[in-house]
Amino acid sequence: MTSPTEFDPFAGIIQRALTARRTSKLDHEQHPDHAAPRYVVRMCEALTQAIHDAGNPSITLADVVRLESTCTGADYAHKFAMRCHRLALSAAA
Repeated sequence: MTSPTEFDPFAGIIQRALTARRTSKLDHEQHPDHAAPRYVVRMCEALTQAIHDAGNPSITLADVVRLESTCTGADYAHKFAMRCHRLALSAAA
């Protein structure tokens, strides 16, 4: 996912987070408030802000962390970006 996709800015946020996840020894420690590694929660914070910026302020960090946990497999990044994109658009519906 190095080129722009229809799911940007979400795809870019996810790709940068996955690339940077090994830069700190604390990245894989569990976040104190969410049942997820710290790097995942940081990524979800950025995604939540992007969803808000796209026009859906009702989505919470907890919503995005839960959504992340449903995305698995080789197409994890694509699934997660697509689902964040859908969340962002759901306010317009």
